[in-house]
Amino acid sequence: MSLDWLNLACNKLTGPIPAELGNLTSLSRLSLSYNQLTGPIPAELGNLTSLSSLRLDNNQLTGPIPAELKPASRPEVSCLSFYDDDDSVHEANIQFIAWRGITKGCGERRFCPSRTVTRAQMAAFLNRSDTLGISSWTPPPLSDVPDDAWYRIDASWAVFAGVMRAPDGNFDPGGAVTRADMAEMLVAAFAHLSAPAQARGVFTDTAGLTDDAVRAIEGIAAAEVTTGCAADPPRYCPDKTVTRAQMASFLARAIQSAPGGR
Repeated sequence: MSLDWLNLACNKLTGPIPAELGNLTSLSRLSLSYNQLTGPIPAELGNLTSLSSLRLDNNQLTGPIPAELKPASRPEVSCLSFYDDDDSVHEANIQFIAWRGITKGCGERRFCPSRTVTRAQMAAFLNRSDTLGISSWTPPPLSDVPDDAWYRIDASWAVFAGVMRAPDGNFDPGGAVTRADMAEMLVAAFAHLSAPAQARGVFTDTAGLTDDAVRAIEGIAAAEVTTGCAADPPRYCPDKTVTRAQMASFLARAIQSAPGGR
């Protein structure tokens, strides 16, 4: 069986990048981010003609990017990280979703981790995650989404797929995503995540929510996508809005909890 993706990020690897990686010619994505790798980038990586993404950020590499890996030669080589997520507890997850092509940040090397996630942005993040594999569909009309909106396809996909709601055709693209919303969206978007048939009262602050929301929250907790916002007593903080950094962790853990998700 050929190897398509190889993610060795955050593994405390040291020394030079092995030139032998150039023999894995079926790779389409390779990440060596967040290690302590040193020395130059081996030219042999140019043999990976199927690469679409090569992540080398957050190492101690020296020298130029080899000519074999420069612009015309296929992969998007990233030796840089976002500068505004340094020391964040969510940093590795932000880099993970960037490596997956789910986000490109909010500007030149910026991720804007403290900004609140809007429904339009969340629709885009989830759609780029390719969670349901929908290949053809007719976008439903959404009364508050302009035809030329950058998120129109994402919003339409989210509603069509049942990942997000649009009562009476109103999507509310600028609305903030809460932690309760996030749980329901993830359960709806990822086939391997499921809500229990009956809520068990895992968290002490979810009693006022709908049954669907409570069960979704407990479902992502069971899958270790979340541990809540406090441990004693266990709380989820369902009404709090989700920042972009928190979104990255929710989404990265949801992806990684799937069989073969990394």
